[in-house]
Amino acid sequence: VLRDQRYKLLRYSKEELSIQLSNVTLQDEGVYRCFYYSRHFRQKSHNVEILAAPSHPVLEVSQDAERGIKLSCYTQGCKPQPQISWLLDNGMELPGDTRHQLGADGKKWSSSSTLRVLSYSPRVRASCIIRHPALSGRSLRRSQRLPELPSAEDPEVSSPSENAAASSPSEDAAGTGSSASPENPE
Repeated sequence: VLRDQRYKLLRYSKEELSIQLSNVTLQDEGVYRCFYYSRHFRQKSHNVEILAAPSHPVLEVSQDAERGIKLSCYTQGCKPQPQISWLLDNGMELPGDTRHQLGADGKKWSSSSTLRVLSYSPRVRASCIIRHPALSGRSLRRSQRLPELPSAEDPEVSSPSENAAASSPSEDAAGTGSSASPENPE
């Protein structure tokens, strides 16, 4: 491996061998073995897992058929799958209908989450929050103010309540839905 310019020999002694790898890619993932040759041959193995951070989320807001608002949040290029949730101004964090699709490389995921908001107070801000182990405890967030709901002139349309209310289809037991690709991930 030391023929690869990305590897650097840090320490080499009778008791220790240390290497460093720069510009890590997902192809560097796998089992690394150290062989020790002396009177007795010994070997140590270590499985190295590479994490890929998600892209900054893309947030889309559209009018729902039931006169509510449909929020969609997209991210891509991450490993493992991210956790996506929603935060409305009322402070309540909500799960959405989250779907994951494995990319053509078989390693990175594209993920989308949708949330239907049926009623909310004026000037409410919605945020898509993405959590992932590669972010070291931080999260990615994209926020947008929600547009005004249609007026209550139609007798079937109720006026927005003081508190935000939202609904989302339930997720399966693993917390992920079936594979689906985002309509427009960029």
